[in-house]
Amino acid sequence: MKTVVEIKNVKKRIGKKEIIHGISTKLYPGEVFGFLGPNGAGKTTMIRMMVGLTKVSEGQIFINGHSITTDFEKAVRHVGGIIENPEMYKHLTGYENLRQYERLFPDPLPAGRVDEVVKLVGLEKRIHEKVKSYSLGMRQRLGIAQALLHKPSLLILDEPTNGLDPSGIREIRQYIRRIAKEEQMAVFVSSHLLSEMQLMCDRIGIIQNGHLIRVEKTEALVHSGNQEVLINAAPSSKVKDLLGDRSYQQTEDGFIVQAEKDELPELIRYLLKHDIDLFEITPIKKTLEDSFLQMTEEDSYAYAQTAAK
Repeated sequence: MKTVVEIKNVKKRIGKKEIIHGISTKLYPGEVFGFLGPNGAGKTTMIRMMVGLTKVSEGQIFINGHSITTDFEKAVRHVGGIIENPEMYKHLTGYENLRQYERLFPDPLPAGRVDEVVKLVGLEKRIHEKVKSYSLGMRQRLGIAQALLHKPSLLILDEPTNGLDPSGIREIRQYIRRIAKEEQMAVFVSSHLLSEMQLMCDRIGIIQNGHLIRVEKTEALVHSGNQEVLINAAPSSKVKDLLGDRSYQQTEDGFIVQAEKDELPELIRYLLKHDIDLFEITPIKKTLEDSFLQMTEEDSYAYAQTAAK
Protein backbone atom coordinates (compact mmCIF):
# COMPACT_ATOMS: atom_id res chain seq x y z
CA MET A 1 0.00 0.00 0.00
CA LYS A 2 1.15 3.53 -0.76
CA THR A 3 2.57 5.37 2.26
CA VAL A 4 1.58 9.01 2.83
CA VAL A 5 3.69 9.51 5.96
CA GLU A 6 6.68 7.52 7.11
CA ILE A 7 8.19 8.34 10.49
CA LYS A 8 11.53 6.56 10.89
CA ASN A 9 13.25 6.34 14.28
CA VAL A 10 12.51 9.99 15.11
CA LYS A 11 14.13 11.44 18.21
CA LYS A 12 13.96 14.89 19.76
CA ARG A 13 16.43 16.25 22.25
CA ILE A 14 16.28 19.52 24.14
CA GLY A 15 19.72 20.11 25.57
CA LYS A 16 20.86 16.75 26.91
CA LYS A 17 17.33 15.51 27.57
CA GLU A 18 15.71 13.21 25.02
CA ILE A 19 11.94 13.78 24.97
CA ILE A 20 11.00 11.72 21.88
CA HIS A 21 12.60 8.28 21.82
CA GLY A 22 12.95 6.67 18.39
CA ILE A 23 9.33 6.79 17.14
CA SER A 24 8.53 4.91 13.93
CA THR A 25 5.17 4.45 12.20
CA LYS A 26 3.40 4.89 8.84
CA LEU A 27 0.15 6.54 7.71
CA TYR A 28 -1.84 5.43 4.68
CA PRO A 29 -4.34 7.03 2.25
CA GLY A 30 -7.97 6.99 3.35
CA GLU A 31 -7.34 6.27 7.03
CA VAL A 32 -7.98 8.32 10.14
CA PHE A 33 -5.04 7.83 12.51
CA GLY A 34 -5.60 8.81 16.15
CA PHE A 35 -2.69 10.00 18.28
CA LEU A 36 -3.28 9.60 22.00
CA GLY A 37 -1.20 10.27 25.08
CA PRO A 38 -1.32 11.88 28.52
CA ASN A 39 -0.34 15.54 28.90
CA GLY A 40 3.42 15.90 28.47
CA ALA A 41 3.75 12.60 26.60
CA GLY A 42 5.12 14.26 23.44
CA LYS A 43 2.05 14.65 21.17
CA THR A 44 2.51 18.36 20.43
CA THR A 45 6.26 17.96 19.90
CA MET A 46 5.62 15.18 17.40
CA ILE A 47 3.07 17.27 15.49
CA ARG A 48 5.42 20.26 15.42
CA MET A 49 8.17 18.08 13.94
CA MET A 50 5.77 16.72 11.29
CA VAL A 51 5.08 20.24 9.99
CA GLY A 52 8.63 21.55 10.37
CA LEU A 53 7.99 23.92 13.30
CA THR A 54 10.46 21.97 15.46
CA LYS A 55 13.65 20.36 14.14
CA VAL A 56 14.08 16.60 14.26
CA SER A 57 17.17 15.73 16.32
CA GLU A 58 17.59 12.32 14.75
CA GLY A 59 15.68 10.16 12.26
CA GLN A 60 13.48 11.16 9.33
CA ILE A 61 9.88 12.13 8.55
CA PHE A 62 8.80 11.58 4.95
CA ILE A 63 5.58 12.97 3.47
CA ASN A 64 4.81 11.54 0.03
CA GLY A 65 8.45 10.48 -0.13
CA HIS A 66 9.87 13.95 0.65
CA SER A 67 11.90 14.52 3.80
CA ILE A 68 10.75 17.27 6.17
CA THR A 69 14.41 17.80 7.07
CA THR A 70 16.12 17.91 3.67
CA ASP A 71 13.24 18.74 1.29
CA PHE A 72 10.93 20.84 3.44
CA GLU A 73 9.04 22.80 0.75
CA LYS A 74 8.11 19.72 -1.29
CA ALA A 75 7.14 17.80 1.86
CA VAL A 76 5.00 20.49 3.48
CA ARG A 77 3.24 21.22 0.16
CA HIS A 78 1.30 18.00 0.79
CA VAL A 79 0.15 18.96 4.32
CA GLY A 80 -2.99 20.73 5.50
CA GLY A 81 -4.03 21.27 9.08
CA ILE A 82 -5.76 23.21 11.81
CA ILE A 83 -4.64 23.52 15.41
CA GLU A 84 -7.58 23.84 17.82
CA ASN A 85 -9.84 26.74 16.72
CA PRO A 86 -9.06 28.17 13.25
CA GLU A 87 -8.79 31.96 12.96
CA MET A 88 -10.85 33.64 10.25
CA TYR A 89 -11.72 37.15 9.09
CA LYS A 90 -15.05 37.46 10.88
CA HIS A 91 -16.20 40.50 8.84
CA LEU A 92 -15.92 38.46 5.61
CA THR A 93 -18.13 35.64 4.44
CA GLY A 94 -16.94 32.05 4.57
CA TYR A 95 -16.54 32.09 0.79
CA GLU A 96 -14.50 35.30 0.88
CA ASN A 97 -12.23 33.78 3.54
CA LEU A 98 -11.53 30.79 1.31
CA ARG A 99 -10.83 33.05 -1.66
CA GLN A 100 -8.37 35.07 0.45
CA TYR A 101 -6.60 31.89 1.50
CA GLU A 102 -6.53 30.67 -2.12
CA ARG A 103 -4.38 33.68 -3.03
CA LEU A 104 -1.57 32.43 -0.76
CA PHE A 105 -0.83 29.37 -2.88
CA PRO A 106 2.02 29.70 -5.40
CA ASP A 107 0.18 27.60 -7.99
CA PRO A 108 -3.42 28.19 -9.13
CA LEU A 109 -5.99 25.83 -7.65
CA PRO A 110 -8.09 23.67 -9.99
CA ALA A 111 -11.23 25.41 -11.25
CA GLY A 112 -14.14 24.88 -8.87
CA ARG A 113 -11.97 23.66 -5.98
CA VAL A 114 -13.43 26.20 -3.54
CA ASP A 115 -16.99 25.05 -4.30
CA GLU A 116 -15.82 21.44 -4.04
CA VAL A 117 -14.45 21.78 -0.49
CA VAL A 118 -17.47 23.84 0.60
CA LYS A 119 -19.70 20.93 -0.42
CA LEU A 120 -17.34 18.41 1.16
CA VAL A 121 -17.73 20.02 4.62
CA GLY A 122 -21.45 20.73 4.20
CA LEU A 123 -21.40 24.53 4.24
CA GLU A 124 -23.23 25.19 0.95
CA LYS A 125 -26.23 26.90 2.61
CA ARG A 126 -24.19 29.27 4.83
CA ILE A 127 -20.98 29.87 2.89
CA HIS A 128 -22.02 33.36 1.70
CA GLU A 129 -22.86 34.57 5.23
CA LYS A 130 -20.36 36.45 7.38
CA VAL A 131 -18.18 34.28 9.59
CA LYS A 132 -19.16 36.29 12.68
CA SER A 133 -22.62 34.66 12.40
CA TYR A 134 -21.14 31.13 12.36
CA SER A 135 -21.31 28.72 15.27
CA LEU A 136 -18.05 27.22 16.56
CA GLY A 137 -18.82 23.99 14.71
CA MET A 138 -19.30 25.87 11.43
CA ARG A 139 -16.01 27.71 11.93
CA GLN A 140 -14.31 24.36 12.51
CA ARG A 141 -15.77 23.05 9.26
CA LEU A 142 -14.67 26.20 7.43
CA GLY A 143 -11.17 25.70 8.88
CA ILE A 144 -11.13 22.13 7.55
CA ALA A 145 -12.30 23.41 4.14
CA GLN A 146 -9.43 25.90 4.18
CA ALA A 147 -6.93 23.15 5.02
CA LEU A 148 -8.27 21.03 2.13
CA LEU A 149 -8.08 23.66 -0.62
CA HIS A 150 -4.75 22.54 -2.05
CA LYS A 151 -5.68 18.83 -2.00
CA PRO A 152 -3.18 17.74 0.65
CA SER A 153 -2.19 14.11 1.10
CA LEU A 154 -2.02 14.60 4.88
CA LEU A 155 -4.51 16.48 7.06
CA ILE A 156 -3.36 17.17 10.64
CA LEU A 157 -6.05 18.06 13.18
CA ASP A 158 -5.13 18.91 16.77
CA GLU A 159 -8.21 18.82 19.04
CA PRO A 160 -10.67 19.38 16.15
CA THR A 161 -13.75 19.05 18.40
CA ASN A 162 -12.45 21.28 21.20
CA GLY A 163 -15.29 23.36 22.69
CA LEU A 164 -18.05 21.87 20.54
CA ASP A 165 -21.41 20.64 21.81
CA PRO A 166 -22.37 16.95 21.24
CA SER A 167 -24.11 17.75 17.94
CA GLY A 168 -21.08 19.68 16.66
CA ILE A 169 -18.72 16.90 17.76
CA ARG A 170 -20.73 14.31 15.82
CA GLU A 171 -20.80 16.53 12.71
CA ILE A 172 -17.02 17.04 12.73
CA ARG A 173 -16.44 13.32 13.28
CA GLN A 174 -18.66 12.43 10.31
CA TYR A 175 -16.98 14.97 8.04
CA ILE A 176 -13.48 13.80 9.02
CA ARG A 177 -14.30 10.19 8.17
CA ARG A 178 -15.97 11.24 4.92
CA ILE A 179 -13.05 13.44 3.88
CA ALA A 180 -10.50 10.68 4.52
CA LYS A 181 -12.38 8.24 2.31
CA GLU A 182 -13.52 10.59 -0.48
CA GLU A 183 -10.25 12.53 -0.78
CA GLN A 184 -8.13 9.42 -0.09
CA MET A 185 -5.90 11.34 2.29
CA ALA A 186 -4.35 10.34 5.59
CA VAL A 187 -5.91 12.20 8.51
CA PHE A 188 -3.80 12.52 11.67
CA VAL A 189 -5.96 13.45 14.69
CA SER A 190 -4.83 14.30 18.21
CA SER A 191 -7.57 14.59 20.84
CA HIS A 192 -8.39 13.99 24.51
CA LEU A 193 -11.96 12.84 23.73
CA LEU A 194 -11.35 9.09 23.82
CA SER A 195 -14.95 8.13 23.11
CA GLU A 196 -14.84 10.19 19.91
CA MET A 197 -11.49 8.78 18.88
CA GLN A 198 -12.95 5.30 19.24
CA LEU A 199 -15.75 6.19 16.81
CA MET A 200 -13.59 8.25 14.42
CA CYS A 201 -10.27 6.44 13.97
CA ASP A 202 -9.26 3.42 11.92
CA ARG A 203 -5.97 3.03 13.81
CA ILE A 204 -4.60 4.54 16.99
CA GLY A 205 -1.07 5.18 18.22
CA ILE A 206 -0.47 5.68 21.93
CA ILE A 207 2.50 7.76 23.07
CA GLN A 208 3.76 7.73 26.65
CA ASN A 209 6.92 9.35 28.03
CA GLY A 210 8.08 10.03 24.45
CA HIS A 211 7.74 6.36 23.43
CA LEU A 212 5.17 5.05 20.95
CA ILE A 213 4.00 2.14 23.09
CA ARG A 214 1.27 0.78 20.80
CA VAL A 215 -0.07 1.19 17.26
CA GLU A 216 -3.13 -0.89 16.52
CA LYS A 217 -6.45 -0.97 14.69
CA THR A 218 -9.01 0.69 16.96
CA GLU A 219 -11.18 -2.39 17.37
CA ALA A 220 -8.21 -4.60 18.22
CA LEU A 221 -6.92 -2.01 20.70
CA VAL A 222 -10.27 -1.78 22.48
CA HIS A 223 -10.62 -5.55 22.78
CA SER A 224 -7.00 -6.29 23.70
CA GLY A 225 -6.12 -7.94 26.99
CA ASN A 226 -8.39 -9.93 29.27
CA GLN A 227 -12.16 -10.05 28.86
CA GLU A 228 -14.28 -9.05 31.85
CA VAL A 229 -17.60 -10.79 32.52
CA LEU A 230 -20.24 -10.32 35.18
CA ILE A 231 -21.21 -13.68 36.70
CA ASN A 232 -24.48 -13.72 38.63
CA ALA A 233 -24.41 -16.98 40.59
CA ALA A 234 -25.21 -18.38 44.02
CA PRO A 235 -24.36 -19.16 46.74
CA SER A 236 -21.81 -16.34 46.71
CA SER A 237 -19.61 -17.92 49.40
CA LYS A 238 -19.19 -21.04 47.29
CA VAL A 239 -18.55 -19.00 44.13
CA LYS A 240 -15.75 -17.16 46.00
CA ASP A 241 -14.14 -20.45 46.98
CA LEU A 242 -14.32 -21.79 43.42
CA LEU A 243 -12.85 -18.62 41.90
CA GLY A 244 -9.90 -19.05 44.26
CA ASP A 245 -6.89 -16.98 43.18
CA ARG A 246 -8.55 -15.78 39.97
CA SER A 247 -8.81 -11.99 39.68
CA TYR A 248 -12.37 -10.89 40.48
CA GLN A 249 -14.40 -8.14 42.10
CA GLN A 250 -17.63 -8.79 44.01
CA THR A 251 -20.48 -6.33 43.40
CA GLU A 252 -24.21 -6.16 44.21
CA ASP A 253 -24.92 -7.75 40.81
CA GLY A 254 -22.45 -10.60 41.11
CA PHE A 255 -18.77 -11.22 40.42
CA ILE A 256 -16.75 -9.29 37.82
CA VAL A 257 -14.18 -11.80 36.62
CA GLN A 258 -11.19 -11.30 34.31
CA ALA A 259 -10.50 -14.13 31.89
CA GLU A 260 -9.18 -14.76 28.42
CA LYS A 261 -12.00 -15.35 25.94
CA ASP A 262 -11.08 -19.00 25.38
CA GLU A 263 -11.03 -19.62 29.16
CA LEU A 264 -14.70 -18.70 29.69
CA PRO A 265 -16.33 -21.99 28.54
CA GLU A 266 -14.04 -23.95 30.86
CA LEU A 267 -14.80 -21.59 33.77
CA ILE A 268 -18.57 -21.95 33.21
CA ARG A 269 -18.34 -25.77 33.08
CA TYR A 270 -16.25 -25.72 36.26
CA LEU A 271 -18.84 -23.67 38.17
CA LEU A 272 -21.77 -25.82 36.98
CA LYS A 273 -19.92 -29.01 37.84
CA HIS A 274 -19.82 -27.85 41.47
CA ASP A 275 -23.59 -27.30 41.71
CA ILE A 276 -23.55 -23.51 41.38
CA ASP A 277 -26.84 -21.82 40.48
CA LEU A 278 -25.79 -19.79 37.47
CA PHE A 279 -28.35 -17.09 36.63
CA GLU A 280 -26.53 -14.90 34.14
CA ILE A 281 -23.18 -14.25 32.46
CA THR A 282 -22.82 -10.80 30.88
CA PRO A 283 -19.74 -9.61 28.96
CA ILE A 284 -18.55 -6.18 30.09
CA LYS A 285 -17.73 -4.12 27.03
CA LYS A 286 -14.40 -2.38 27.16
CA THR A 287 -13.91 1.12 25.78
CA LEU A 288 -10.89 2.85 24.30
CA GLU A 289 -10.65 4.76 27.58
CA ASP A 290 -10.34 1.48 29.51
CA SER A 291 -7.58 0.21 27.21
CA PHE A 292 -5.80 3.56 27.11
CA LEU A 293 -5.72 3.95 30.89
CA GLN A 294 -4.61 0.36 31.39
CA MET A 295 -1.74 0.67 28.91
CA THR A 296 -0.50 4.08 30.06
CA GLU A 297 -0.67 3.08 33.73
CA GLU A 298 1.27 -0.12 33.04
CA ASP A 299 3.84 1.82 31.01
CA SER A 300 4.15 4.49 33.71
CA TYR A 301 4.84 1.77 36.29
CA ALA A 302 7.47 0.12 34.05
CA TYR A 303 9.03 3.53 33.34
CA ALA A 304 9.22 4.33 37.06
CA GLN A 305 10.78 0.94 37.82
CA THR A 306 13.42 1.46 35.12
CA ALA A 307 14.18 5.01 36.27
CA ALA A 308 14.58 3.82 39.86
CA LYS A 309 17.32 1.31 38.93
